[in-house]
Amino acid sequence: MNADLNNLIKIAQIDKEASLKEPEIAKIENTLNIKLKEHSDLENTLEEITNSIKKAKVDISSNELLIQENKDKIEQIEKKVLNAKSERELRALDAENGLAKEKITFANEMIGKLEKEISNLKDKEDEVLNSIDRIKKEIETIKIDVEKNTSLIRDELKKIFNKKDEIAKNIDNKVIVFYEKIRKWAKDTSVVPVKKQACSGCFIKINDRIYSELNKLDTIITCPHCGRILFIEK
Repeated sequence: MNADLNNLIKIAQIDKEASLKEPEIAKIENTLNIKLKEHSDLENTLEEITNSIKKAKVDISSNELLIQENKDKIEQIEKKVLNAKSERELRALDAENGLAKEKITFANEMIGKLEKEISNLKDKEDEVLNSIDRIKKEIETIKIDVEKNTSLIRDELKKIFNKKDEIAKNIDNKVIVFYEKIRKWAKDTSVVPVKKQACSGCFIKINDRIYSELNKLDTIITCPHCGRILFIEK
């Protein structure tokens, strides 16, 4: 078999082995990512609660201002009553006074509801803060495990790629570049065996001439249909 082809087959197997390791890292890191997402969601919830409390306090201030305005209005009405000159004017002032008192009552009720809402929000805020503290501790613990486990896999990958580099030294650089170009799209099926005179990458049958050349094993041949590097298993 062509020496470069023989080494390419080995490199393709090494790359495949490395590809199987990478999802292991992603799987380990996914546990951490889930917790980080949970932490982020809790932070967003906390921000929403904080904003709701601020809005409720603003609404309380608005209602307190409304109460004061209507109290001032009632005082003015009481002064006008003393100077009223007719029954009609007194009835109008009485109606105005009643409306002002209704507004004060309504504003006080709103303040009561808003204060209760703030109390409930603060209880929820405490729960979220406790959850955030718990998640932070869990994240720190998970980070240690993730770092430990991913470090082991990365050490294995380093050994795998060192092995690849050693083999690559014995291959013509142009061949390596050619292989890497194919690998960009074919991934772990860049170098495939011919089975039943068909490419095991695209599964299309190759013609007799190319199959005959492959049997000579003296050159690197690609599939005429998909472009993968072919070889015949011995």
